[in-house]
Amino acid sequence: MKESSDVVIIGAGIIGCAIAHRLAQQGLTVTIIDRGYPGGEASSAAAGMLAPQAEATHGLKGPFAELCLASHRLYPEFVAEIVEQTGIEIAYRKPGTLYVATDYVEAEALAGLLERQRAAGLPAEELTADEVRKFEPALAETVQVGVYLPEDHHVDNRRLIEALAVAAAQQGVRFITHTPVIDLMVEGDRAIGVRTPGGMIAGGIVVNAAGSWAGLVAPQLQKHIPVRPIRGQMLCLKQSTPSIRHLVYSGHCYLVPWPDGRTLVGATMENVGYDKRVTAQGIGHLLQAALALVPSLAGATITEMWAGLRPGTPDDRPILGRTPAVEMIVATGHFRNGILLAPITAKLISELITSGQPSLPLEPFAPTRFAE
Repeated sequence: MKESSDVVIIGAGIIGCAIAHRLAQQGLTVTIIDRGYPGGEASSAAAGMLAPQAEATHGLKGPFAELCLASHRLYPEFVAEIVEQTGIEIAYRKPGTLYVATDYVEAEALAGLLERQRAAGLPAEELTADEVRKFEPALAETVQVGVYLPEDHHVDNRRLIEALAVAAAQQGVRFITHTPVIDLMVEGDRAIGVRTPGGMIAGGIVVNAAGSWAGLVAPQLQKHIPVRPIRGQMLCLKQSTPSIRHLVYSGHCYLVPWPDGRTLVGATMENVGYDKRVTAQGIGHLLQAALALVPSLAGATITEMWAGLRPGTPDDRPILGRTPAVEMIVATGHFRNGILLAPITAKLISELITSGQPSLPLEPFAPTRFAE
């Protein structure tokens, strides 16, 4: 038996690290165990978009929308706190999102997006084709209409997870890396720790934040944690200066520009299991879509291509709360919104552990919803 902690967290992605940091700030001893290294999976493979309005696939009303918008409001303070503690600069930009349509079908979808924004009382500006090109002159002539969402932001997620892991360690969080969890330690109906190839690690509370691998921690959990990996392929294009200034969405890709000349292009959505290969078809689709949207990207250099596995759920909503089969806490299934939802997830899970009273209701995200 290795040294016991108040809380043992499985998974050192942005969700696990954010929870650990928050709990350690409140005086709890925390151990994080990860099969790889901090942020080594989906957290580093993301594009860093903080765009609850642009990504409003569930609409802009209801518990999930409230969760996303609440986390978005926390982000400036979340980033500032980590920068102040660690001294590590984290690129965080607030240029807004430009959502564009290049054909009738996309224009119809964009009209629906605009209607949802206005019904929710959120800022959104409808743009003609000429107005869109005043925003972004490099956009293709095929762009017919656009919607500008000024409050969408983006962050350098790789720098963020690096700094967050440092911040957690500075608060006393113990990291055990390159160590898979092979089973739970269970006493009665409560998880009291985990088993690893190197031995057992005890904890008063166990938190499963293992992302796409959360349902594989123990067989009895799979019914309540039906997480499936959804592959997302991406690439990075480099120019001396970026062709665009805003986040740009279309029906076929999104573009995330940075002042240093990088433009991230994403992302595929592929239900292919635990397969992280980068494929010719996936990258070819993204390149074709990006060049159709911004032709001047044709001369850019491809500097990187990668893929990550997003933790998807049957209803595309996160799983947050206590599991009934074995008493433990789950924080996974964030799908496309793991970076965005890190601050609110850390806040709610830490409140659940320390006071039993989260400031937002967790019932809509409870693991029990799948058994029911």
